Amino acid sequence: MLKIHSTNRYIIFIFGITLMITGLGRLSGFFEYDSVIPNQSVALLYISMGVSVMFISYFVKPKKEKS
Repeated sequence: MLKIHSTNRYIIFIFGITLMITGLGRLSGFFEYDSVIPNQSVALLYISMGVSVMFISYFVKPKKEKS
């Protein structure tokens, strides 16, 4: 159960980093013509979602089995 817990946490954390990097790339101008992020205000939304998901990944806990 502990291995699944750490794998889920890792996957959620990587997803948050991906969102944040995509938003930062658009905000800095690296992704100038990205169709997923049309303007810089949406890039700020991606950054905030990425930070939130990374924060939430620390609270993912395994389910306890009932005896």
